[in-house]
Amino acid sequence: MSKILVTGGAGFIGTNLINSLINDFDEIIAFDNEFRGSFTNLPSGKIKQIKGDITKYSDWDNLPKDIETIFHLGAINGTKFFYEIPEKVLEVNVKGVQNLLDFTRKHDIKDILFASSSEVYGFPKTFPTNEDVELSIPDPYNPRFSYSSSKIIGELLCINYSRKYNFKHTIVRYHNIYGPRMGHEHVMPQFIKKLTCNEKFIVEGDGTETRSFCYIDDAITATKIVHKDNTFENRIFNIGNPEEVSISTLIKHLAKISGKQIVPEFQQTVNFGTKRRVPDISKAESLGYEPKISLIEGFEITYKWYNEYYKNKNIQN
Repeated sequence: MSKILVTGGAGFIGTNLINSLINDFDEIIAFDNEFRGSFTNLPSGKIKQIKGDITKYSDWDNLPKDIETIFHLGAINGTKFFYEIPEKVLEVNVKGVQNLLDFTRKHDIKDILFASSSEVYGFPKTFPTNEDVELSIPDPYNPRFSYSSSKIIGELLCINYSRKYNFKHTIVRYHNIYGPRMGHEHVMPQFIKKLTCNEKFIVEGDGTETRSFCYIDDAITATKIVHKDNTFENRIFNIGNPEEVSISTLIKHLAKISGKQIVPEFQQTVNFGTKRRVPDISKAESLGYEPKISLIEGFEITYKWYNEYYKNKNIQN
């Protein structure tokens, strides 16, 4: 009987991944403390829901011992949290991986996937950015890099434990994954909230910053493809969509989708992230991955969901 554990299984990527894996495993265990997500977003049936804290090994002891595969998505994400609770981001993201690997070693689990991030590249100098670009922590005093540093540590732990204890590891570096229920700490829901709730449309930066957004369905497809691969010895994969867009253009897309006029007020901020981000996904493409959903299409789906959410929230308040 095949069993898979998904930590962070109640979160944005976790719930979408589990929905996609239902027919691939006999049993799926979702492990989460529901800090940012909810088990209510999971289907009933084959999904075993276990509420717990990945930083407490005693909670890992409540999990089944005959697990074959672990997808480790459990972490604190969201730019807002990087600045507000950097020490908690580091605690959860690093201790969580240490406990994952201790659990893996103790129960002789032979297959893990670790969810990393494009943030590990810091301020990359090469575009599109491939998996061989050096990782960096540009400024240890900038709390933003609490997240990226925790992901760099997580990658190193997975690689070296895998070498020592002989299990398969896969590392996926997600690049700005978006879609309904992605949370409220990211640029798209923040922009939609400002528009729907008639808030002042203040934007950090000058609008020329670029990002490459990947719709959740494409990200899940890519994750499953690279995980199944057994040909690459270096098992680090960029997951994303190379369709690059400036923040100013993203705002124009939002205006077109919503049918509303937007007059953004740009403001320079300290401790800002990289000016540009666009992934080289040729490694994943060589295995058959191809993004299917354009930015306009995905943004429209996301807008409709969040617009309805924020309108209902305003009515209730």
